[in-house]
Amino acid sequence: MESHAEKMHAPVALATADGIRVIPSSVANMAERNNADIIIEGLEARGIEYIFLVPGKLVYPLIKSIEDSTVTGIVGAHETACGFMADGYARASRKFGACLGISGPGTMNFLPAMAAAQADKIPVLYLAGSIATYHEAQGAFQDGSNSGIDELTVVKPLLSAAIEVKNNFTLQHELRRSLSYLNTQRKGRAYLSVPVDMQKKAAIGKSQPESGRKPLCREAAVDQQALEMLLDSYLLRGLNIACLVGNRVNNPQDAKLLLAVAEKYRLPVATTLSGKGAFPEQHELALGLYGFAGHTRAVETINGDSVDVLLVLGCDLNQRDSLNWNPKLHGTKTLVVVDEDFDKVSSHYQPDVEIFSSLSGSLQYLLSAAEPHQQRLACMNRLRDQWIGQLHSLPLEQEHPDLPARKVLGETNMYPGDAIRHLRSRMADDTNVVVDSGAHRIFMAHHWQARGGGDYHTSSCLAPMGWAICAGIGIKLAAPQRNCLVVTGDGCMLMHGMEIQTAARYRVKMTFVVMNNSAHGAMHIDTLQNRGVSAAYTALPNHDWKAFANSLGVASAKASTLEELDCALIAAAEHDGPFLIEMIVGNHRVPNRYYADSFSDYEQRVKQS
Repeated sequence: MESHAEKMHAPVALATADGIRVIPSSVANMAERNNADIIIEGLEARGIEYIFLVPGKLVYPLIKSIEDSTVTGIVGAHETACGFMADGYARASRKFGACLGISGPGTMNFLPAMAAAQADKIPVLYLAGSIATYHEAQGAFQDGSNSGIDELTVVKPLLSAAIEVKNNFTLQHELRRSLSYLNTQRKGRAYLSVPVDMQKKAAIGKSQPESGRKPLCREAAVDQQALEMLLDSYLLRGLNIACLVGNRVNNPQDAKLLLAVAEKYRLPVATTLSGKGAFPEQHELALGLYGFAGHTRAVETINGDSVDVLLVLGCDLNQRDSLNWNPKLHGTKTLVVVDEDFDKVSSHYQPDVEIFSSLSGSLQYLLSAAEPHQQRLACMNRLRDQWIGQLHSLPLEQEHPDLPARKVLGETNMYPGDAIRHLRSRMADDTNVVVDSGAHRIFMAHHWQARGGGDYHTSSCLAPMGWAICAGIGIKLAAPQRNCLVVTGDGCMLMHGMEIQTAARYRVKMTFVVMNNSAHGAMHIDTLQNRGVSAAYTALPNHDWKAFANSLGVASAKASTLEELDCALIAAAEHDGPFLIEMIVGNHRVPNRYYADSFSDYEQRVKQS
């Protein structure tokens, strides 16, 4: 891929009346800036390295500005995929993601990505180029304005801001307003639509940006008084305190702080599905996963009576995070919630203590605040260690629910849990793993041991199929120093599998693992047990995903055994670019007993109410 430095010094081709004239980029950059330049400079100023786009005539000026900037444009096959790539970039970079398309059909294709980012609270900027202002209200082609399909009204419910700029005097203000939502604490999403004629207009103000002027903006508020109360009333007392951690702590910075705080105060830690990756699951203080696809140690501990205080960090306590709003999660214990986002937090539960505070700042404060209390803390920790020792008697993973019976019936394909554990043993500790939606998501959540570096990514709330294929590209570009493993299924490949060609086009070195069970697995096992619709609706044709990858320029291999999987992983490691492994697995009941039981319990509570 072309480096930023190479791109900045590349010559620029200009179309003229008598042909093409090539001039040095240094001369081109001296030309008067237009509004498109202002917008892309706004991304540059915030350290955005990539923008994911589908080209179109209505965004030509913006694309030209990208070419003359330090931002690299990544051309995807579909706007939804570009939105998912921006989502992944935001998760791994701790910045915001950015994507670009034309208004009208492009904006409508952004909608699924907007919804997924809104559900998981991921900051993304959606840029669109709309028809010229002088074409509106006349039945213009692809008119997305309020005289056409009125796209602002369509997208507004999914965004923090939906803005259409038609005034040269307000463009820079509206750009700042859009970008103000996109920080790690507000976690907003913004849509900015700029007509193509507005993009071309000369920017109002100085012809060159002022150098050396970078405003300081502090956005991480820490409630020190509340945190001191948390220390005095709970952490420095002889209480059994467990942590439940959600997605807003699932990043390298906060994961490191969380580990230090847990060790300092001897706090056992469970994560939700969205928070998986925030704590090392092989650690002595790890309870594993609570909620959807949960682990025995986490579920039995948090739902048990031995916990005096449950400290919830960056978690929404939604249906999947709370085991179908399990009443035992709160029960007789004190529920303390610390979060930097109270948009919808605890909509089912009523916490005993709510603290609105930056999670990074709060963890850092608790870490430093312990220093004056070392002797008292040592006494409390000896009591907690006795309790933690008792928790270790609980297993982490559940037993294979149907593996022995299926082998008797002649099952020869790999058991997904065995394949996943094998993958874990062969991948680097700091590998970014990106997981799609389906049966493989449950097996991965249960059997993949996260190492606690903010290294596990999934769209956990809306969970669109095929998200990981695209988001993984954004995640790899945001964290190129880490290996990136995308785990998806054959059903997901039917949704957005085409985007592996984007990885091939830009030589993005990453590994795609397709768990092929020739089915929509999570539902297919129900149909096989006569609990759902006919199996004809959940079975899939056995497509050759290895051949599909090869047709798009992606090197590939097929694995039906663990030995073949080893060979494929070696080939992937040696290949300089994307590599797809088609992994043939059987259709097995998922290790999800706690969640299934909790759903039945919830249905029973509803009937009795």
